[in-house]
Amino acid sequence: MKTTRIVAVPALAAASLLALTGCFQLPPVGGAQTAEEPGGGTTQEPGGGTASEDLAGSSWSGELGPGFATMDFTLNADGTVDITDWNDGDGPFDSADDVWSGDPSNLTVTITQLTDQNQDSGSFDVTFTGTAEGGEMDLSGESPDGTWTLTATQG
Repeated sequence: MKTTRIVAVPALAAASLLALTGCFQLPPVGGAQTAEEPGGGTTQEPGGGTASEDLAGSSWSGELGPGFATMDFTLNADGTVDITDWNDGDGPFDSADDVWSGDPSNLTVTITQLTDQNQDSGSFDVTFTGTAEGGEMDLSGESPDGTWTLTATQG
């Protein structure tokens, strides 16, 4: 009887501990999220919004190049880019593959189906990275003929 009791007490304690472990969950350590993993593109802002939400729906006017084209564009909430005016009046130059992600301090914009009439390289895409803070966008990316910039002003 004593051997059964000696074995039964630790077994009962272990079973109770195991049963109670599933009944509660510890709160997460570290408080509120301040940034998502790289590529996620959201940073918690004071007041509850996220920086990517602040860029979503914003309109910009600027230059792609050096000296390649001027453009007006909008960073849509769904992650696409609408180019509403190309080269000061040539109309829209828009592709569903033009996309953006990130936040003002780490922005990525990809413009697709570009063609350089001075090159025989066919169409190409350029992925620009940089910042869009204080109403000024300053991005750079690699094209077939070297580094290009995308500079724009919000508004």
